[in-house]
Amino acid sequence: MRLHLRLVALCTVAVIAAGCANHDNNTTVPGANNSMIAAPAGNCTVDIGDRIWFDVNCNGIQDKDETGGPEGIKVTLIDCNSDAKYGTTTDANGNYLFDDVEAGTYQICIEIPGGYAATLEDVGSNDGIDSDINSEGCTGCRVYECDKPDLSRDAGLCEKKGEDTEGCTPGFWRNHLTHWAATPYSPDDKVNATFGCDLVSDDDLTLGEVIDAPQTYGVLAFHAIAALLNATHPDVDFGLDAGEVIDLACAGDKDALADENEEGCPLSGGNTTGGGPKAK
Repeated sequence: MRLHLRLVALCTVAVIAAGCANHDNNTTVPGANNSMIAAPAGNCTVDIGDRIWFDVNCNGIQDKDETGGPEGIKVTLIDCNSDAKYGTTTDANGNYLFDDVEAGTYQICIEIPGGYAATLEDVGSNDGIDSDINSEGCTGCRVYECDKPDLSRDAGLCEKKGEDTEGCTPGFWRNHLTHWAATPYSPDDKVNATFGCDLVSDDDLTLGEVIDAPQTYGVLAFHAIAALLNATHPDVDFGLDAGEVIDLACAGDKDALADENEEGCPLSGGNTTGGGPKAK
């Protein structure tokens, strides 16, 4: 069982005198109406929290070897009905907890540190090990029910790449399906569901079908799929993270994706005509 930083959502003046200062990591958000988050006496409450972690392979999943977490990351709980806010920070393991807040509808936002970006959002079917934040560092508004603690609100941080980047072309990914296994994606995954926008006209089209026929489905989708595979393959030092790839694809920026895909492929059988190292 994970160790969670137990934080009281708000101390009244009377409780402060009795020892609220013991919760040293419990910090308010400047200018916020923090009192609106506290549960009035007799109202039902809920615990909300979990963990921020370094997603080393940027696959959106808390893998077994990704045990640590960043300390001191600012986390803000926002009441979606009143915009009232309350803040805390993560402990030495990346854990955070808003303890005994009034049941209701809340959004959680984290302050993404420099050099990092949010990892993939809502990957897989296990909500306990995925990342729940979008590229801006926030979850959606969610209903938290009385006496039903939700300790599955996680956030993955993916390290941004340096200047010397790599990228395998769409043709490489089309002809080397075995390399897909190291990414979170399968040729059978649906394109529009994967990207979260209408990248192709038919929701039933798969990644494998579309990357195999750019003349039919368009160059944008062709490069978008390759870029997403590059961004999530652990052995490709790609210049974009997965969230940035998805944003560019949905914005229709084919050229930006194509430039990164042609930096040179480090994988076996890959292209070596770009700026990346030779295949290994």
